[in-house]
Amino acid sequence: MRGPLAAIRNLAATLSGAPWFAGCGTTLRADERREVEHYLRGLGLPDLPIESVFGWEVAGATAKRADWSRAWWDAEARAAERLKADAISHWSEVPLLEALSVLTEAASGLFALAAAVAANAGVEDEALIRAAAGAGAMAAHQMGLVLAAKAGPDHALACKYRLFAGGRWLLGVMGERCYLF
Repeated sequence: MRGPLAAIRNLAATLSGAPWFAGCGTTLRADERREVEHYLRGLGLPDLPIESVFGWEVAGATAKRADWSRAWWDAEARAAERLKADAISHWSEVPLLEALSVLTEAASGLFALAAAVAANAGVEDEALIRAAAGAGAMAAHQMGLVLAAKAGPDHALACKYRLFAGGRWLLGVMGERCYLF
């Protein structure tokens, strides 16, 4: 396998070595704030205040808020669909899905990483840990699409992936704010 599809397999091989969720609950750094700003701009969303979330329980409650932004959700879904269409036009669907399957299998290990970080914080809520791991797996999948579509490191979903792989959980846009744990 060559090119971006090989890069997806390489990404899968590196997932377990990243500090997934290790920064959750810590003070937001300036470079992380810039990454979130770039992510929001890349999705075509307006500038929004970025809020740090402290604590796993607060992150879970924030992720469950009823006032999540449909505009944010739709913008991210459209971005992923465009990437998928571009990737299929480059590689065809079967090789793309095979490479993404390897990534999905590797991302299943994110549950253990999230569980370990949560346990260090005294949290054992399996549903919350699964939500975090699932969000991380989605970010990894989206990064696979970025690679396959040759979209480059400035793509909004590449920003999202870097936040997750760098130790954060991007909870999303609720109300008029973007929340990061």
